[in-house]
Amino acid sequence: MSPQVLGVFVPIIAIVLGMAVAVVTIMARYRLRSELWELRHRERLVLIEKGLELPPETLDPFASVQRPRPLLRGLVLLFVGVAITVAVHEDQSFGVSYLFGMVPAAAGLGYLVYYAIEGRHEVPGRKDAAPPDSSPPI
Repeated sequence: MSPQVLGVFVPIIAIVLGMAVAVVTIMARYRLRSELWELRHRERLVLIEKGLELPPETLDPFASVQRPRPLLRGLVLLFVGVAITVAVHEDQSFGVSYLFGMVPAAAGLGYLVYYAIEGRHEVPGRKDAAPPDSSPPI
């Protein structure tokens, strides 16, 4: 097989395999969620048949609480952008402007500004935050 043909097959295979992984992941997550909903439905039916009180209804009991991580994202993007800028600026043989590294750096600064303004607020549903009036037992 010639190098030109191999060079054409590599991106095609990468795209096909990448899409296959994405489809399998989506299908597996859908199957898991549908099985969890089915189990929840059966549990509620058994509780109704026995005359017990139903737990309070929630919109989506299986959805995980996503905590925003603007500080982490901001720092990573900022330092990646600075590293790209410094690396390309030091080696001008690439033939590109070293200012391209400022794109992720600017995105990182945006995340850090967001964190400074909004990110420190209490996230509802967060499990690791202690109530303000709780004191450790003596």
